[in-house]
Amino acid sequence: MNRLSWYTPGESTEELLCQAGHVGIYEGDLKQTQFEQGTASLTMQRIIWADSSDPDRRLVLHHSLVISMEKHHKSMFSKGGKVVVRLEKPKTGAVGPVNSSQYDTIRLVFRHGGEDDFFKKYEDAVRRKTWQRSSSGSSSSGSRASSNLRSVGISGIERRLAENHQKTHETITQAFDDMSKLMETAREMVAISKSISEKVRSRKGEISEDETIAFKSYLLSLGVSDPVTKSTFVGSDSEYFQSLAKEITDVLHEHIKENGGMCALPEVYCRINRARGMELLSPEDVMNACGALSRINSPLELHRFPSGVLVVQLKSASMESTVAQTLEFVAKLQRASANELAESLGITVILARERLLAAEESGLICRDDSIEGLLFYPNRFMD
Repeated sequence: MNRLSWYTPGESTEELLCQAGHVGIYEGDLKQTQFEQGTASLTMQRIIWADSSDPDRRLVLHHSLVISMEKHHKSMFSKGGKVVVRLEKPKTGAVGPVNSSQYDTIRLVFRHGGEDDFFKKYEDAVRRKTWQRSSSGSSSSGSRASSNLRSVGISGIERRLAENHQKTHETITQAFDDMSKLMETAREMVAISKSISEKVRSRKGEISEDETIAFKSYLLSLGVSDPVTKSTFVGSDSEYFQSLAKEITDVLHEHIKENGGMCALPEVYCRINRARGMELLSPEDVMNACGALSRINSPLELHRFPSGVLVVQLKSASMESTVAQTLEFVAKLQRASANELAESLGITVILARERLLAAEESGLICRDDSIEGLLFYPNRFMD
C-alpha cells in the first residue's frame, strides 16, 4: 500500500470523470484489507478513495505510477468485478498508510458493479498523461489560476451532487406542474366526450360499426369526469360504497351488456381503475362497492359461482337464463369447450367454464374429460 498516499485537502484542482461506490482496495493477492468499502472518484490525474464509514479517511493513487491495468469480471468465487493495477515504485516524500510493500499491484474491487465504465475512463485518463502537461505548463508559465478548473475531492463531489439534486428537484416540480395542468383539462375533455357520445347515439345508423368501436375506446381512455372519493364521505362507508356502486354501474353496464352479460371481478377492478385515472381504488373497496349494487336498484349484481368465482352480471341474466343460453350453444355445436364458448360470447375462459359447470350442475349437459381436453355434450340421458 506504499503506492497510495493520504489525501491532502486543497492540494490540487481537476475535473471529476466518474465515481463508483462500494469499492474496496486490496494489495497484491491478499484477501484482507483495511480499506474494505468506500467511494472511488476518478479524475484526469488520480483516483481519490473515501472510506464509507469515515469520509475524512481518504487515499490518493496518482496515474503517474500506473504501468498497466486489466479488468476482471465478477465470478462465483470473487467478491465483485475488479480492476488490477500494476504500479511503479512510489516517489519519495509521499505519506501513505504504509512505508514499504512487497507487492507492486493493487486490486480495486467493485461489489455493486460499475467496473466497466470506470476501467474505460481510467484507461483513457492514464493514456492521455494529463499530469505531464500540467507539470510542464506550470514550470514554463508559472502556476495558472485554479479558478478556471473545477475542484475535486469531497468539496467538488458535494458540489456536483448538490447540482444534480437541484436539477432533479426542478424536473420533479415541472412534472407535477404538468400533471396538475393535465388534470385540469381532463374534466373538460370527459365532459366533451359525453356530449359527443350523446350525438353518436342520436345518429345511430349513420356511423359504421368500426367507427363506433374505435370511438368507444377513446371514451374509455378519457375516464370518469368526477370520480367518487372516500374523503367526500368521511364517517359514512355505506354511502361511499353505494355511490361507488353507482359509478361502477355507469362505467360497466354497457360493456357487460354487450359481452355475455357478466364480467369477472378482477376485470371489474381493472376497468373501473382505468376509467378513474389517478383516483385508484383498492380491491377491498371494489369488492364492497360490488356488494352494494343490490342496495341501489342497479341493473347489475354480484354473483358467486359454486367454485367461488365472483362476477358482476346483469340482473336480467338470471342463472336459469344463463344455463339455458349455455345449453343452446352446446346443443347447436353438439359438443363445446370453454374456449369455444368464451370466443362466442366475448367473455373470459374462466367465466365460460363456470357457465358450463353451472349447466352441468343443472343436469342439462354432461362432460367428457379425455386427452382432447374437457368437452361438454347435451345430456341425452334426460331426453
